[in-house]
Amino acid sequence: MRVIAALCVLCAMTGVAQASEPPSVAQPEARHPTYAVKAAYLYKLTAFVGWPAFAFDKPSSPFRLCVAGRDPFGEMVDHAVRGARVDEHPIVVVRMPAVAKSPPCHMLFLAAAHTQTPREMLAMIAGQPLLTVADEGLDAPGAMVQFVTVDSRIRFAIRADAAQAAGLTVSSKLLALAAQPRETGR
Repeated sequence: MRVIAALCVLCAMTGVAQASEPPSVAQPEARHPTYAVKAAYLYKLTAFVGWPAFAFDKPSSPFRLCVAGRDPFGEMVDHAVRGARVDEHPIVVVRMPAVAKSPPCHMLFLAAAHTQTPREMLAMIAGQPLLTVADEGLDAPGAMVQFVTVDSRIRFAIRADAAQAAGLTVSSKLLALAAQPRETGR
């Protein structure tokens, strides 16, 4: 039932989420309405991705949604996940200016950063069961999900091969909603 509800919400979002220019990299503190849509997507994506059991210390461990780089969301992402769970795991938002080796994350949103490139961030977590989501416009080959704007709407592209290589399973329903499949390294 959770998957059906999430699928309905994702379908609605891909159909009506109008996009305009995202805030410039020089002004990350300028919160843009498209980030409210992206924050909702981050939570909704979890219904269509499976993590291996060993990704969690115990059945009640929190699901850590990490935001790396300059946080474009502010409190929007906290609001989007408040009280939400991924299966039995409560969602906790963790902000990190840079990605260290083996961060305690289950999902990693890559934003622009002063200290690391998206490629450097991805290199730090290579092979870990961690869903990587890159902001639009970032050069992040290897990210499993990347936000894109298609026909003035916020959408996402999926690199299922990158998710599979990290031990994650991506629902075929989510793949069908993707703007376009992407190959790793592109």
